Amino acid sequence: MLVRMLAATLVIGGVMTTSGAALAQQDPVAGAIAGAIVGAAIATGAVVPYEHREPLREYVVRENRPSYRYEDEVVVGRELRPGPYESYPVPERYGVREHHYAIVNNRVVVFHPHTRRVIHVYD
Repeated sequence: MLVRMLAATLVIGGVMTTSGAALAQQDPVAGAIAGAIVGAAIATGAVVPYEHREPLREYVVRENRPSYRYEDEVVVGRELRPGPYESYPVPERYGVREHHYAIVNNRVVVFHPHTRRVIHVYD
């Protein structure tokens, strides 16, 4: 069901992006609103699925990876700047294919390895 919801969000987001571009040419305020809606839809689709959060945390604890000190605040939506931290692929069974995790300031951080955008931080 989660996959269907994500697919629907992406389809709607694609339609809204196309119509949002047309609106932005005619009405900048309407274009900004459409952009905000699309951004929110995409942001909510890129998280660790609820049913996989605790199993993923348990997996990471079992792996016993070292923690790295990171000076900047680590929050969802921000990009991790390159640093001395080591990243590891998240196994597909945890619902976030093609993402990595790192232990930063004693917290598990899940992010996209190419953009380094953080999608989940365990407290």
